[in-house]
Amino acid sequence: MKTEEKEMKISPTYRAALFAARTTDSTPQRPKSVLRGLMHCLGLAFLMGTLVIGATRSASASQARDEAAVRALGDNFAKAFLQKNAEVRASLFAEDGTFVTPQGDFLQGHVAMVKDFGPEAEHAVNGSTLAAFSDYRIRFIKPDVAVVDALLTVRNVNGPDGTTIPVIPINFFFVAIRHGDQWLIEDGRAHFAPAPPNGMTSQK
Repeated sequence: MKTEEKEMKISPTYRAALFAARTTDSTPQRPKSVLRGLMHCLGLAFLMGTLVIGATRSASASQARDEAAVRALGDNFAKAFLQKNAEVRASLFAEDGTFVTPQGDFLQGHVAMVKDFGPEAEHAVNGSTLAAFSDYRIRFIKPDVAVVDALLTVRNVNGPDGTTIPVIPINFFFVAIRHGDQWLIEDGRAHFAPAPPNGMTSQK
């Protein structure tokens, strides 16, 4: 009887101790679980942020390369003009591309362009002639399509009467399209711009 009474007295105490031990063991697991979940979420957020930043940088770098290629179309057009290389100038256009000259002549296709560009440069370009593009305004309306406004300034060219013309500013507009890994001019339009005022005009 005494033994049973002792066991009966000990049992509730044992159960209480066992419950306390279980509670003590399980209580820290909850914060650990919450912390583990929080770290997992933070890890995913960091990974997503890294991916977004990488994609944005890649897109920016790609557009920068495309913009440089589009600018090169204008720069190479001016360079080929000075070199009197009609074939190179025509090759900057798509095979069936179009171009309206500052004089208003409509050209379509490489053959027509070479036929016009050759005599034009032969007559106009001399040893002191300069030509350069500036004021590029490029807008990508699609990833493979760009609309461009620029100013082409030609200096010291031979005029129709044989005299030297100091400055001819030309507004140059063109649509560039990517063909594979190459950008080409699909349609170009050039118009004589008002000549900049000389010193006497600006003083007035």
